[in-house]
Amino acid sequence: MSKYNSRIARARGFTLIEVMTAVVVFSIGLIGLGLLLTSAVRSNQVGFQHTQASFLAEAMLDRMRSNVRGIWAGNYNGTYSSATGTPTNQCTNATPCRAAELAQRDTWAWGRMIGNMLPGGSGTVLCTRTAGTPMPTAIQMQTVPIYDGLCTITVAWTEKTEGNDAAGVAQQFQWVVQP
Repeated sequence: MSKYNSRIARARGFTLIEVMTAVVVFSIGLIGLGLLLTSAVRSNQVGFQHTQASFLAEAMLDRMRSNVRGIWAGNYNGTYSSATGTPTNQCTNATPCRAAELAQRDTWAWGRMIGNMLPGGSGTVLCTRTAGTPMPTAIQMQTVPIYDGLCTITVAWTEKTEGNDAAGVAQQFQWVVQP
């Protein structure tokens, strides 16, 4: 009997050490899961920002395609952000917009969208005609000729990464298209 009691006494102490070890291993696993979850959320945010940049570039291209006369006149060229000034003509039925005024309104609205959707966001449009291509005449402009050149649409923003929480890293999405 005494042999049996001494085995039980030794087994009880050994079981307590096993439980403590299991708790430590389990705690380390939970910490790892927490860090993995944090990293996944950040990566998801980064992907969201890249998707928004692509969406914003496409939105500007759609606006430009609806105002080809404004592209030919160079009215879309410039850098825009939420600080872009409000257009003078509000484009109502009483005061309809011309091509230049529509471009001004489009770039203002686009700058506001970039400022609202991306941290530290700004956008740049630069359209250049193909060398040697003449400017369409006034009669040709009435038929809305297709723009003969390329436009570069750039969306820039500040992205927070895992190693740089305070300042962020400058990112940009650039798209070269023929509207």
